[in-house]
Amino acid sequence: MTRRNAREIVMQMLYEGNFHDETERERIIYDTIKEMDQEEKKNNKAVISFMESLYFGVYEHLNEIDVVIEKHATNWSFSRIAKVDLSILRLAIYELKYTDVPQKVAVNEAVEIAKIFSTEKSPKFINGILGSVIKETEV
Repeated sequence: MTRRNAREIVMQMLYEGNFHDETERERIIYDTIKEMDQEEKKNNKAVISFMESLYFGVYEHLNEIDVVIEKHATNWSFSRIAKVDLSILRLAIYELKYTDVPQKVAVNEAVEIAKIFSTEKSPKFINGILGSVIKETEV
């Protein structure tokens, strides 16, 4: 399993979390890990740890991340953002603001995940918001 695969799984868990309350967060991740093949879990302990840090990190900073999304999603109300795109943005903004992942990697991963899981227009939308977030941090 690669870090890209891990990000895809985390995005899917964040997406699922949109439809459950806070009390279900731990169940979502640990059910997902439990469903993984035993051999895969054994060989990918570092990647599973990476998944846990991303997933719980997003939720730890969820309010601040959502404020950033609202600020940079110009001409879009927060409620209009597709849940898949919202999940991708939350993950990418967490990586941009709270980890040492290079900005280019965080943006590229988000755009690539959007190409797989979202609409035709989503990669451009996500790239635009993340570009705006980066531009703001450089000022």
